Amino acid sequence: MRKHIVLLLSALLLFGYGCHNKNKYADLPPELAELCLNIDKHPKKAENYYKRANYYYLNKEIDKGVADMQTAIRLQPDSSKYYVMLSDLYFAQYETDLTEEMLLKAISKDENNNEARLKLAELQYYTRQFEDCGKTIDEAVQRQPHNPKAYLIKAFMHKDMQDTVGYLRMLQLVIDQDPREVKAYSELGYFYQQKNDPIAVSYYQNGLKVDPQNVELHYNLGKMFQDMDKFEEAEQEYKTAIAIDSTHIPSLNNLGYLYLDDHFSKYDEAVGLFTQVLQINPQFVYAVCNRGVAYEYLGNYAAARKDYEEALKLSTNFEPAIKGLNRLDKLHH
Repeated sequence: MRKHIVLLLSALLLFGYGCHNKNKYADLPPELAELCLNIDKHPKKAENYYKRANYYYLNKEIDKGVADMQTAIRLQPDSSKYYVMLSDLYFAQYETDLTEEMLLKAISKDENNNEARLKLAELQYYTRQFEDCGKTIDEAVQRQPHNPKAYLIKAFMHKDMQDTVGYLRMLQLVIDQDPREVKAYSELGYFYQQKNDPIAVSYYQNGLKVDPQNVELHYNLGKMFQDMDKFEEAEQEYKTAIAIDSTHIPSLNNLGYLYLDDHFSKYDEAVGLFTQVLQINPQFVYAVCNRGVAYEYLGNYAAARKDYEEALKLSTNFEPAIKGLNRLDKLHH
């Protein structure tokens, strides 16, 4: 009988401990609670700290993530990926020296860790160490010739060094290796757009085939069409951008501006669009002034004057507003 009582007591104690352990994390999100429980069960298993650090990183609890990764590395100091994770956390704290140190450690633990090498190249680009960046990329490409991300970093580096030929060559190489790399299409489109070269359209359209929900691409393509006097096409791109993101100020403002053109003369719609912009950002002087123009076209001169005067409060000597007030003054003489 005594034996049965002891066994029963042990079972109750174990059951009570399990409940207590779970209750300890009752206030935490379920995913985090599970990660904490795993650490309690296996406190010397480095991978559990790595997983929780990743959770903290994604949820911007960086200090906690750093502490977990330091523990993981103490338990398993030869794991290259742990140093990469810690480098991400340090970078989130803008600790660039520590970030670099961890990435170099990761590479020393596994010289074939190209993820670490590419992150190091990105860091060197970010800190303007272009010569080191170039060398790191070359090492990455040597180990893995099919490496679109490496060439993309190199493209941005050439851009900042004002090496246009190298910049364009790298971007083309990125697309050749990865036809789904939207950033390369976006960069090429914008480069040719600045030169008013219609080839920009095809780059933007190719980017949109990969990422049809990309607001910036729709906006840039709309602007390109607008500059080419293809007003219906521009209207469609701006409308698509706004349908994806109803708070996208550049698309709202540009569509409103488009409606001021004689091709459309949709002044009421223009007023509505500029008002939407100002609900998002009341300080956006162009929308204030453009709404004034729309009111002026509608013959609502009082509202137009009010907007022009408001534009001048936001930006002294804002020339379009001064011209608008001068036009209104002439009407009354």
